[in-house]
Amino acid sequence: MNPVERLLQQEVTHFVDRLASSVPPDGVTSHVLTTAVRTRLDEAEAQLAQARASLMEGYGRWRRALEDVENLWAVAAWRSTAAEEASEHPAPLAA
Repeated sequence: MNPVERLLQQEVTHFVDRLASSVPPDGVTSHVLTTAVRTRLDEAEAQLAQARASLMEGYGRWRRALEDVENLWAVAAWRSTAAEEASEHPAPLAA
């Protein structure tokens, strides 16, 4: 589980704890949920799922960008080292 997934899991855990403390012990009966409330709840849950997916996708792009920058710095360091070594050991002159 990556850091963003852990953070989101903690957020959901806290949400469920808060929800559990606000809902009666016997739960919410289905006749209390009107069609309008059920529709709004379904929409809100879909938005929550979409926001989570967006965060995970963004985090994936973030990780790939970090790797790209790290790789480019590694190439630059390698080239710098190779250039230093080449200047220390000049190629023999051709006859």
